[in-house]
Amino acid sequence: MKWTMVAAMTAVLGAAPAWAQDRPFDPYGDGGEVTYRDPMTGFRVEVAGGYDRLEINYVDDDTKYYDGADGIRYGGEIGYDVAIGGTVLLGAYGGYAGASTKRCDDIGLSIELCQKAKGEWSGGVRLGLRVAERAQVYGKVGYASMPLEFRYNTDRTTETYAGMHFGLGGEIGLGSGAFAKAELVATNFRTKDRIYEGLNFDRRHAVAGLGYRF
Repeated sequence: MKWTMVAAMTAVLGAAPAWAQDRPFDPYGDGGEVTYRDPMTGFRVEVAGGYDRLEINYVDDDTKYYDGADGIRYGGEIGYDVAIGGTVLLGAYGGYAGASTKRCDDIGLSIELCQKAKGEWSGGVRLGLRVAERAQVYGKVGYASMPLEFRYNTDRTTETYAGMHFGLGGEIGLGSGAFAKAELVATNFRTKDRIYEGLNFDRRHAVAGLGYRF
């Protein structure tokens, strides 16, 4: 009987994912279920920073013309993730980010025209694939809203642009609750009824960050 139980346990562990084999076992318990908390699920907070690119482009006679500005992006995000089966993770998120991205051009007669990206709000959902007990790769899709400030000498005006964003990223655990992440996101802002109407207005950023799951 003893060897039958050992063989059965070996078969179960052999068929389980690698991370499932590390789940806690209480040798002094009463045989009941041991509580296990999935380290990739639950509420999370994170901060991140990196590269930001704001670009205007258009196509004329099969030639693409573009220009833009580069800067440093910084911000934070909150989210909540749940497990769907053993390897799939589904989550929702919301975030805010600022940037140093700014462009100024001298348009003659000592007149300067500047554009500066203001704080960007975003939110959406992401779908992850677990590659280890505390590591995943994921894709995200959501909506972003960003005010853009225009300065013409001393005159200032601000327009808010909004659009969909898409991204790819990865996350790996560092310790009890802590994790590191990196992601690349591209946003296409709608320009209808705005100063940039008729042009393609895109924003891309690549960031790395640290977070904690509660």
